[in-house]
Amino acid sequence: MHESKGIRVRANISCMLALGACVVLSPALVAGQSSLQVPIQFDFINPGAKSLAVGGAFVGIADDATAGFANPAGLRELNRSEWSLELRGRRLDSPFLERGRLSGPIENVGLDTINGPVYADYHDPHVSISYLAYVYASPQRKWAISGFRHELARVQQDVVSMGVFQKDPAELASRRELPQTGERELSVTSYAAAAAIELTPHVSIGGTLNVYTFDLRSDFRRFLHDGFSGPPLPDKEVGRATQQGDDVAVAPNLGLRACLKRCDDRTTASFRGGFVYRHGPSFEYETQSGSALRTNTFRIPHVIAGGAVYELPLNGRRILMMVDVAHVTHSRLYEDFLVDQAIGTNVESNVHIDDGTEIHAGVQYTAETVRWRPRYRFGVWSDPDHSINYQVDSPGSTADRRILDERMTASLAPGDRQFHVAGGLGLTMTPRAELNVGADFSSNAFTISTSLIFRMGQ
Repeated sequence: MHESKGIRVRANISCMLALGACVVLSPALVAGQSSLQVPIQFDFINPGAKSLAVGGAFVGIADDATAGFANPAGLRELNRSEWSLELRGRRLDSPFLERGRLSGPIENVGLDTINGPVYADYHDPHVSISYLAYVYASPQRKWAISGFRHELARVQQDVVSMGVFQKDPAELASRRELPQTGERELSVTSYAAAAAIELTPHVSIGGTLNVYTFDLRSDFRRFLHDGFSGPPLPDKEVGRATQQGDDVAVAPNLGLRACLKRCDDRTTASFRGGFVYRHGPSFEYETQSGSALRTNTFRIPHVIAGGAVYELPLNGRRILMMVDVAHVTHSRLYEDFLVDQAIGTNVESNVHIDDGTEIHAGVQYTAETVRWRPRYRFGVWSDPDHSINYQVDSPGSTADRRILDERMTASLAPGDRQFHVAGGLGLTMTPRAELNVGADFSSNAFTISTSLIFRMGQ
């Protein structure tokens, strides 16, 4: 159960979502069947255990096969061709409004026994090979090309809401929201080709062409209940809304890296930086609500990020300090995806989702004279609230509107900024084999990653 209004409707993912509310305008009959779900919240943590362990502060360094996504200009950093594979697991706990009484006195009958909203968690664990790449690097380190597969999002969720109780001051009787179940599966996967070239010893550029595949299946249903305060009746379905989509889209990544001295000179202290722009693809899907069929667009946010790295060699040791700042246009989800959920409720102008600016910082300490050349990593990053919010512009003029505003405010309250702590280890077991492990923790999510790198040649 969750008491904190600030965290109860957050939903995260390397992709996330939570069930919001269906609008029922009478206590027993459905006057409008439309569901409003919190859209997916993308956490654009770069792939790879190394990047995960330094809190995602990887745009400036981007020195392995995951650079094809993180910053394609960094591929030029590689001096040998390599294969890379990442196994990533993630568990997300997201709260949703499950039951309780939002207004009016409880009746202590059936499910009407709790004053205030009650929130429950749904869990979304997932383990997969999230990144697979091959990089061919020119022997002179002037250019490199790569092909990779990357899971941008993979979500599977199930939610059951018992329906909250409410009472408007102008009415004698209480109301109850109809119970609801929700199921959703979503996957977004990129198959990409990337290339980088050295313009000068101080500057390299790179680009990636992503071919994204999109698959969305969702099913939200409303049911009658056994008496006013009784449990849901699963065999008494009174409304359903579904979403389905299979689509393919193409979108680019563009990257830049620059060094104050030669980028391949690691003998003295150095400073370098990077920049990347990732264009979010758009996909079409269909929504079926009753007899109405609509075609809509699902727009993944754009990302603009910059990073800086300071490298300091110290007599057999080496320290890297990294900082990234990333701006993510989460508001792209508003039209059409968020608006599609609000059709029939007349609340489109009251819901919004904000863009966000993430701040990432990390450090890596390398013991270069020790066997397997261990690299100890630590990172933190700050993720601003980018859940869907509901704001009441002015008090409702009717009981129906006041009841709706109260329920939406409880379901879609603003979230809190999330702080993540990360750490990990890298080992060069042989001149050709490298192992990296990393983990990332926040208040409602845990991610762990293992990356294997196999280098070719001498």
